[in-house]
Amino acid sequence: MTVAAPAAAQDSLIAAAKGVSLSSLDSTLPALPFARWLSTLRPSSANEWEVNDCGEGGDGREAPTCVQAILRLGGDSTAHGSLVVAGIDGKSSEPAVWDLAVGVGSSFTGFKTLHDWAAHIRGQHR
Repeated sequence: MTVAAPAAAQDSLIAAAKGVSLSSLDSTLPALPFARWLSTLRPSSANEWEVNDCGEGGDGREAPTCVQAILRLGGDSTAHGSLVVAGIDGKSSEPAVWDLAVGVGSSFTGFKTLHDWAAHIRGQHR
């Protein structure tokens, strides 16, 4: 579900998420902007970005705000990486990993770490 916010606010949240230092999300990873790191995982893919309710608020519950990167892996496979960027109160928060998954059709597999998620994505185009 996409969050109903002015386009300028959504653009600002997406720009902030793209620029988050990877090392701030996982201290064992390099200090690259999140968007640049994603492009190294899937160089030929055009990534999509959206602001949403972290996948939690569609049933009426309050939820934080996430920025989700969607990488096309080929066929009906996609990788989804969500960063929480604002709390339930709508105030900006320190970005953090919310969800990492790879989907084939309507079936999704979740990943606990950026390392595991990245390894799976890289393995998709070998």
